[in-house]
Amino acid sequence: MHCIAYRRLRNLATIRFQPRSHTLVVQLALDPYVVELAEVFSHDVGKIGCLWTGPLEVRIRSQEDLARAGDLVRRSVEGH
Repeated sequence: MHCIAYRRLRNLATIRFQPRSHTLVVQLALDPYVVELAEVFSHDVGKIGCLWTGPLEVRIRSQEDLARAGDLVRRSVEGH
């Protein structure tokens, strides 16, 4: 597994590539309660003891998912 982290004073996003499912999994330092969660695309992993950057996980499998994730990534960066 390869992992890339983007940080300023602390990690704002962690990106993992899952080659078998052709998926980018992005952990964001963004409160999942302030965004509309979409099944399969985004979900709250804060309650399951995730050790990555933040409690919001986004799964990117297509160009459409990438466009949807762009706004969430910007909000994560701008919020910190």
